[in-house]
Amino acid sequence: MPISAREPGPYDPLIVVARGAAALAVSMGIGRFVYTPILPLMIREAGLSKSFGASLATANYAGYLLGALAGIVAPALVRSTRVMRIAFVATVATLALMPATHDYTAWFVLRLVAGAASALVFMFTVSAMLSHLQEAHHLVGWGFGGVGAGIALSGVLVLITGSTSTWSAAWWSSAVAAVVLSGIAWPLAPPEP
Repeated sequence: MPISAREPGPYDPLIVVARGAAALAVSMGIGRFVYTPILPLMIREAGLSKSFGASLATANYAGYLLGALAGIVAPALVRSTRVMRIAFVATVATLALMPATHDYTAWFVLRLVAGAASALVFMFTVSAMLSHLQEAHHLVGWGFGGVGAGIALSGVLVLITGSTSTWSAAWWSSAVAAVVLSGIAWPLAPPEP
């Protein structure tokens, strides 16, 4: 049946693209990259040293690598809707918990977990989009645009909250944005076996 004749459903190309873009905005755009614009606020307001700021970035990269390796070693992880949803919850939690402490170890663990969650959602989402957009592969790029949209949203949120409030508010506003986008992405259908 031609794409235009189909009833909208979980595999409708535009719905798949919207959900995929939202998932990538949460996992990559916010979950991974919001830290960059928040870092100067944390150095200025939370007493974060520049050297440990670099360590937090490294923790996120290491977490991303661990998440990607987990997806390679256990491919069922990146075909599981449950794992994707747990990773969304973990992303939101790590964003919301950053201002709950000033403990460097806790920050390190939170950024490590955020990186792992980001990798798992990325792998799930890309697989799902490629699987469900075979008849509309020209739309996949719109899904990947979610990464850039999430990064831009992160920057705007931090710019607004950083100029009117504190570093804590920047993390919390990012967590709220991640909740909204996770809600859009939540029903993304897993890739076909």
